[in-house]
Amino acid sequence: MLHTIFFDLDNTLYSKESGVWEAISERINIFIETILKIDGDKVQEVRTYCRQNYATSLQGLKSLYQINDDEYLEFVHDIDFAKILSDDENLSALLSSLPQRKIIFTNSDSLHANKVLNVLGIRSYFDLIIDVISVRPFVKPHEEAFHKALLIAGLKSSNGCVFVDDIIENIEQASNLGFLSILIGDSKNGHLCIPDIFRLPGLLSSLN
Repeated sequence: MLHTIFFDLDNTLYSKESGVWEAISERINIFIETILKIDGDKVQEVRTYCRQNYATSLQGLKSLYQINDDEYLEFVHDIDFAKILSDDENLSALLSSLPQRKIIFTNSDSLHANKVLNVLGIRSYFDLIIDVISVRPFVKPHEEAFHKALLIAGLKSSNGCVFVDDIIENIEQASNLGFLSILIGDSKNGHLCIPDIFRLPGLLSSLN
């Protein structure tokens, strides 16, 4: 029996075409160039290195430049999301139709998660937000981050848990740990896949 769904936030609960990630990505670039004083031509190189070696820009910049988590997260999420996203009645209806406990599990912080969920009009559907601060010093896709997420959720194992995310590395780790893992986006490596979050109820129904 599927009893709990762990949802990623960004590019999962809303379309990656929304422009949110582009806005955040630009703020990350500005942070690296203006706060860390790194030449603009080197910014993408730094971000790629962090991604490949530390899983996220935040983890890499913390290790390489000893940045402050809170300062970074506040800076990169300093965006008026109401200009990009809006209350989504269809998304509310989707979440309302799912009987499982619903939890946000994100590599962003809870302040950002709450802002986005409130703009979308869906905060009330989620029992818990497990953010990057909650599981530090780890992040998805680190195995330890998933173990900490289960512990925070009060669960002894991943049995009966669904994990929905748009990043293949996160999906692969969750699958290895026993979650029913569902990728948002194009099918990769044989994992369960749906093109957008609105196909989730149908997929879960087909698995019962």
